[in-house]
Amino acid sequence: MTTRPLVRPRGLWRPALVRPSSQRWLRLDWPQTAASARVLPGSGRAQLQPCAGRAALSTAAPVEPASKVPSEYTALPRTVGDLLAAGADLVGSKVVVHGWVRTVRRQKRIAFAAVSDGSTSQAAQIVFLQPELAQGLSMGASVRIAGSWVASTGAGQSYELQAETVDVLGECDPETFPLQKKFQNMETMRRTVPALRWRSMQMSSILQMRSSAMAGLTNYFNSADFVQTSPPVITGSDCEGAGEVFEVTTSEDRARPAADDELFFGKQTYLTVSTQLHLEALAMAVSRVWTLAPTFRAEKSLTNRHLSEFWMLEAEMAFTEDLDSVLTVAESMIKSTVGYMRETGAADRFFETRALVDKLNKGDHAAREDIDTAELRARWDVLSSPERWPQITFHDAVDVLQQAVADGKVEFPVPPRHNEAIGSKHEKWLAKHWAKGPVFVTHYPAHLKPFYMLPTAAPGRQYENTVECFDLLLPDLGELIGGSLRESDAGRLEEAVAAAGIRPDDISWYIDLRRWGTVPHGGFGMGFERLLCYLAGVENVREVIAFPRWTQHCVC
Repeated sequence: MTTRPLVRPRGLWRPALVRPSSQRWLRLDWPQTAASARVLPGSGRAQLQPCAGRAALSTAAPVEPASKVPSEYTALPRTVGDLLAAGADLVGSKVVVHGWVRTVRRQKRIAFAAVSDGSTSQAAQIVFLQPELAQGLSMGASVRIAGSWVASTGAGQSYELQAETVDVLGECDPETFPLQKKFQNMETMRRTVPALRWRSMQMSSILQMRSSAMAGLTNYFNSADFVQTSPPVITGSDCEGAGEVFEVTTSEDRARPAADDELFFGKQTYLTVSTQLHLEALAMAVSRVWTLAPTFRAEKSLTNRHLSEFWMLEAEMAFTEDLDSVLTVAESMIKSTVGYMRETGAADRFFETRALVDKLNKGDHAAREDIDTAELRARWDVLSSPERWPQITFHDAVDVLQQAVADGKVEFPVPPRHNEAIGSKHEKWLAKHWAKGPVFVTHYPAHLKPFYMLPTAAPGRQYENTVECFDLLLPDLGELIGGSLRESDAGRLEEAVAAAGIRPDDISWYIDLRRWGTVPHGGFGMGFERLLCYLAGVENVREVIAFPRWTQHCVC
């Protein structure tokens, strides 16, 4: 098939030299034809239809691995993970293990301890040929243990440390230490020991996953020639126009109410609900920008999908003239990131920890509060598969939902309607039972979306007054990503701002971007914690962020 690049001759993005040599990269090419989902009128069934401009995925050549920074250049002790990975290379050497005691077992003539520093799901096996050296050890204590690295003769580990000196850096009373060896579910730890819960194997593995996902996203955007930026957290505008914002004020302003021009910033200001408007300004300078930053919503919601403070990934692209190109970047970003996590071993480490937790829990799945491991692995497979994800328009999606209700396949508390937003239950059903995987829902009615979205220019379209937008839906999760093309005409944007009831003076700078060198552009935003929930197999977004904030709750 003859292809042409999406943006430039080398494809949308190039592999960065941070990958294992075994990896074959996903590269985006632009085919003459591809497929999208279309619902047959009146049937509720879908068929694949050819459409111009849908990007295809192919493989690129493997890349050279990057060498790891030697530990002697970091000025830090070697981690347990590093020692275990070095394995046979260190046999006969004197090494030092730092970490927290996971278990201690004492016998008359010998003692054993497992010490972990969180760098891997495995612990370093410590053998005390002089059992008195282990007398001061207890579960949870922090230690520094020096000795000889040897091949292990016991089961369960290949290498061990024969201890010669032991320093207890921080004592831990085993009678009062909250994290006992028995299984504790995530919610219990969050409510009772919010600062200590990350010391558990289950929670520390989520921290590791979060770090790996950030690295994978950074690698993807670097490879795609995006510029990472740092938009402001304090803003004078409500990007979404929903009014659910935290107002920024000072103690002096609170004590003495003043006119706007006497306030600290000379006007009312808020914690940002989205960095999109500022990203658009930056995209007008360097074409492609992205950020991963905290955002804030003053929603008094207690659902497991909402936080008052969370991290949002947002990207904006100049010279983007069709919605499909934005969908393509969003899809390839997810697939590249999941592929990165697999190829760098982050996924394996996470699943190893799950297996250890399952063993600790003696297979009692009901206490885990998350999904079965086989089902979770299937999620990872779908998110890294080269097969393209289907797309369906909003109105066709409503047709599918209404037909499913009519056929008795499903019942919804709120029936789906063409002039109303589809809810979370609708989204999950579409992805899980209709698409059987991720699905893009496109072209929502304009009145359901923010003012900045580009109206659809399609004469003769069955449903008028739609905008060039999309939501990416995942099974069991619902919406993960939302994006659109942006209105690039100053006059039309001014009309949209007025219709939304926004004061033009508050975003005059944003409108002015369209007056001098405006370009067609688009972008999207993704709730980072929602992606982590999906990959970790947990339902509550509060379990994948270090210190969650929601209404009536701000601990630590």
